Amino acid sequence: MAINYNDEKIGKFYQAILHYGEEQRKKIEEEVAAFKQKELDEAEIGVLTEAYHLIQKEMAQMRSGIARELAQREMDGRRALLEQRRKIMEQVFSRAAEELRAYTQKPEYAALLQTYARNLSSAFQKEGTVILLRKEDAPYQQQIAEAFGQPCRFETDPTIRIGGLRAYNSAMGIMADETLDAMLEDQRGWFEENSGLTLAG
Repeated sequence: MAINYNDEKIGKFYQAILHYGEEQRKKIEEEVAAFKQKELDEAEIGVLTEAYHLIQKEMAQMRSGIARELAQREMDGRRALLEQRRKIMEQVFSRAAEELRAYTQKPEYAALLQTYARNLSSAFQKEGTVILLRKEDAPYQQQIAEAFGQPCRFETDPTIRIGGLRAYNSAMGIMADETLDAMLEDQRGWFEENSGLTLAG
């Protein structure tokens, strides 16, 4: 009977040890699983953080690249518009010069040269005045001299391409320009302001 009791006691003790061992094993497995999960979570957060920073960096580079490209396109567009504006302006002034040259072939051009000579005479009161004109306007020298009303001499000036007169007097230290070339050139500023071809800032 005592043997059975001991056997039962040993069996219960053995059962208790097995039960305790099973609980310890489960506890260790749970701790290991929790540890692994924590490590995985931390690793996932690290990977996600790194991916986030990488995405942010890529986006910043993309934004910077897009901004650079847009700035370059805007600059190229402005350059093209400025070039187009310059071409239009040159065409307009080239046509105006042609119209003025055609005017110099008309009879009333002689009267215009006389008007310019009278304008110049008010500024050039001393002897030694030289009146410059185009080679094509040499036939008008007599009429110009009469309108000027004072002694003067004439020279041709190849820089006068359209028409009109220039004058200088070295003794007086003055020069005046009554050429159609200068008058046309003076219109460039007005044209730029009023043509509607200016670029918005």
